Amino acid sequence: MRQLSLALPENNPKMDRASFVRAASNEVAWRTGTAWLHSEEPALVICGPSGAGKNHLASALVEGCEFSQTTAEAMADGTGTYKTSLVIVDDMPAVDPRAFLTAFETGISSGHRFLLIGEGHPSVWALGLKDLRTRLEAAPRAVLADPDETLLRAVMAKGFRDRQVAVSDTVIEYVAPRIPCTFAAAHGFVALADRTALEENRKITTPFVQKLLDNLSEGD
Repeated sequence: MRQLSLALPENNPKMDRASFVRAASNEVAWRTGTAWLHSEEPALVICGPSGAGKNHLASALVEGCEFSQTTAEAMADGTGTYKTSLVIVDDMPAVDPRAFLTAFETGISSGHRFLLIGEGHPSVWALGLKDLRTRLEAAPRAVLADPDETLLRAVMAKGFRDRQVAVSDTVIEYVAPRIPCTFAAAHGFVALADRTALEENRKITTPFVQKLLDNLSEGD
């Protein structure tokens, strides 16, 4: 199965706790995040592959709390402002690790707590700065892994719901074992099926996705 790289418009998926699907591949991350929220640890690292639901996990954890959002780069260059004690910091790492570390430590000393989100291993986010690496590796870590088939089904179902596209469970059951078991594949297939159905003015049915998968396997 060839995975397509799709340049499609962004959606606005639901990011609340109710729509966060808990499964074997993210249960430990959820428990780690919940424990951190009720601790006094200043930072939580959330890492995992692209499309794994890192921002969704962060949003679900802080639901009901006052929080601010910024990016690692904005935090490092001083353009990121936050007035709440909880701060979600996306797109780790920052280009200037020393500036980020300064902002990070200043924030902690001021009573802020940070959820740091990014891909790859947190030690790499330090970009060679030993003090930052020590800080990141000392923080509790919520790691999101690639999905099992159960979570893959849930991710596709949610993807179609977010696009307000009605798709039967039978379609999801047919597709799940026939695509790579990754978040990227699930998101990519949902986007492709939605786009193709719109272009062809067709409903997303089992025969429709069967043809779509056959075309993908042939490299069309």
